[in-house]
This record gives sequence, structure tokens and C-alpha cells, in this order.
Amino acid sequence: MLLPSQNFGSSGGLTKNFRPPLLERGLDLKASATLKELASQWTNPSDVSTILMVIGADVVQKALAQTTGNLFTPVCFSFGWVAYTFTNLVNMIGDGRLLPEPDYPVKVFNLASGYHRQNRNWVIGRIVRDSEAWMSRRKSNSEASIRIAVYEAEENPNSPTAFSYGWLHLYGALVMALQLFVDAIPIILNGEWDILFITSVGTLLALVVGALPQWTAEKLPNNQASNKVYALTTGNGSRDIVVIKGAGRCLDLEELAIAESPRNGTPWAKVAGLTTPVSRSGDDIPPGKSPCELRKARMIGKFPRGFFITRLVCILQSFLWLLLLINVASVKTDTWFLLAVEFIGMFQNAIIAAMERPPKSRNLPLRLIDLIVTHQCSRPLLREFFPSVLRPDEEQWWAGDCAAYDEKRNRERAWRGPPRSKLPGYMLHTQSSKRMATAQTQIGEERLGGSSCSALQSSAWNRKMYLKGVVSETRS
Repeated sequence: MLLPSQNFGSSGGLTKNFRPPLLERGLDLKASATLKELASQWTNPSDVSTILMVIGADVVQKALAQTTGNLFTPVCFSFGWVAYTFTNLVNMIGDGRLLPEPDYPVKVFNLASGYHRQNRNWVIGRIVRDSEAWMSRRKSNSEASIRIAVYEAEENPNSPTAFSYGWLHLYGALVMALQLFVDAIPIILNGEWDILFITSVGTLLALVVGALPQWTAEKLPNNQASNKVYALTTGNGSRDIVVIKGAGRCLDLEELAIAESPRNGTPWAKVAGLTTPVSRSGDDIPPGKSPCELRKARMIGKFPRGFFITRLVCILQSFLWLLLLINVASVKTDTWFLLAVEFIGMFQNAIIAAMERPPKSRNLPLRLIDLIVTHQCSRPLLREFFPSVLRPDEEQWWAGDCAAYDEKRNRERAWRGPPRSKLPGYMLHTQSSKRMATAQTQIGEERLGGSSCSALQSSAWNRKMYLKGVVSETRS
């Protein structure tokens, strides 16, 4: 309905000037109220922090998995901690693991026995992922070749339950200091200390979770002095293989790949403060680097003491994070400072969760021996990468008679390249090589238990054992 104006024209009729419609006036009022609400929300976004605190749990969990193992963990207070805490509480009732599920599928091959295991440990998946990324930058791969990086384990300077501090920990400490500095601004401007209190409590709770000894129990095997030779790969279809020669200094990757739940006592055997030393015979596999001692986990009820501590901390943390979330919802002023602190922590944690880390940071220092681009692989891996049968000339090559196959490869060298046995420094079939003799002796002793060295005099047997056990010298 339109209302006429009070002004009349000279002819006595109504003028054409009318008041605005009532509907338009209502819309104007609503638009004005909406603008005020938006302006108020952008000035102090009070509810956003509460919502964001319950997303991003996977980022927090992976950041913790990357850096835990010491008393100080550089994982900051950020979005996602509330969701992670309650997810963790569910895990403690379930399988009891703190580590996330592997995000990179890997198969672990024992090149001496030929057996392989499907990896169930997050750490091994990241070792292979980071190694493949490094290999891609170091040496490009063609469409029809396999790239093999051969490493030898070096001495680990850390104890069986400790990790080294590095620049990442310093970087995390600086980010935490930056967060506290941002929190101090509202105190200087308005005398408001609630944001500093929330960040301080959140950072303290985060550090408590990162210091739990269960992280070490899950990330490291008991046997950390393995002599085995391992091959790590994502399986058929992948063009990358990581070979690690233990040399008595390597983590037992087979044990780590199928590690038991921390609800059982076995993963805790290396943690001295939560176990009791038990004298055993020399037939038992020692934990860590001790050749004559095995530890038994101390129990509280049905669970190991370390797992009981983890479960108790997770229950308390879920309660305390819920109280902290209520405090976050009560902040009505200077909320941009709280959002800034959480955004800083979120970016820090996301970078840590996704970044590449060297094997040394995972207590597996490695030295690169060779980087091979080839069309073949060792016999234990043939069933994985080449399920079909070997051709006759390939059977002869594996038996030690390389002449026929190498002659064939020489004729095809224009498009396949020369056979590896013709390259300088090739030692696989050179009996006089000291390196070959040493490798044969090591593998022969491992197979025979050190009881019979006379069998090593057979050159054909030596080649066969060496080829089956070591892939570091495969043909191209």
C-alpha cells in the first residue's frame, strides 16, 4: 500500500510524490542490522575460534609423530587439539596406539630369507616416502626402469630410547615464543590476560602429550643392532626400491613393520625406566644394543605401566581441553589475537606434519653406497616386480654364468645401455675383490651360523648366496 504525501498540486489532485514502500523500508532496516552484525563479527570474531578448535586433528597427530621422542616436542598450540584429544581417547580404548596409520604403503623384504611383510608402522612409510623424493631429485628415472638406492646403516649415537635434538626443535621453540609475544599485546593495550592464559595452558598440555614415553616405544624396535639386509618398496608398479644393509647397526625393520600394540609388554622392553631387567640365555634376541639382557615391562593390572600412564594422561587431557574450549568461547574482546596465535600454530604444525626428514632423525643414520637405474632386481624381489618365470639366459646369469647374457646386452647397448658388469669398478663376479670376499663371508656366516667356513671356497655357491642376499650390485 502506498501513502500519499501531504503536498497537493495546484489543480487539487494528488502529486506524483509518494513515500517509499513499507517493504523496502523493512529491507533497509534488515540490511543495516546485517551490516552491523558483520562489522561486529569482523571486529571480534568470538565464535570462530571455538569452531576451529575441533578441526585438524590429523595435522596435530602427524606433527607429533614426526617430532616426538624427546622431552621437548616442537608442536604448538593450534586448531585441532581438542579434536585430536578426543580421537586419542578413543584410540586408547581401542588398539592403544598413538602413531597414526601409515600414509604411505610399503612392503618390507628380508633379502636373505625372501620373506616380506606388509608395513603397519607410520615411521617406515615416511622413511620410504622421503627417500623416494630424495632419489627423484638426485637421479631422474625413465618410464621403463627401476631405481634402487643402496644404503648401509651407520652407528647411531643415541641410546635405544632417545632421539637427537635439531634445528626443528629450535624453530618450534621460537614459534612458541612468538605466540606468547602476540598474546602479550592485549595485556599492553587493554589489560586483558585471558588470551595469554589460554595459550599458555594449551602449550603446556601439548608439551605433556609430546613427552609421553609411548611415542618412543612405538617408533623404535627393541632390536636396534640388526645384521639383516632389507628392501623397502611400495610394491609392483613402483619404480623405486630402498635397500638397507644392516651391518649390525640398523633398526630391525621387520620387527618395526609388525610391531605389537603398546597394550602388550613387548614394545616397552627397551624403556629402562618402565621395565625390569631379566637375565636370559644367549639364544634370546636382545633389546636395543645389549647382547645379554632382556627387559620385562612392569605391569599395573593387565597393562604395562607405560601404557597405563598414557591412558591416564589422555583421560585427564580430554577433560582439561574441554575446560579450555569453554574458556575460548568466553573470549569476547581482542579475539583476533587469539585467532592469530592459533593460525601461527596451525601453519607450524602443518609444515612439520608434511615435511621430509632425513633417516638420521629417526635413529636410522644411513650412508649411500650406490644409486642404480636398472631393469632388473634381486631374486627375492623378482616375485614382486616380475611375477613371470626367468628366461634361460637370465637363469644362467643368476647361476653365475654371465657371458651369454652380457653378450646379448652388448648387442642391445644402443637402447639399453652397457651391462653393469662392463662398467668400471664392477665387483659382483670378481673373486679377487676384497669387497666381494668380505660380503661373501658375511652372508655365508649368516646362513651357516658361523659353523662352516669351508663351504665358502665354492665360487659358484658364493655367487649364488651373494646374489640372493645382496641387491646392491645388480645388473643394469
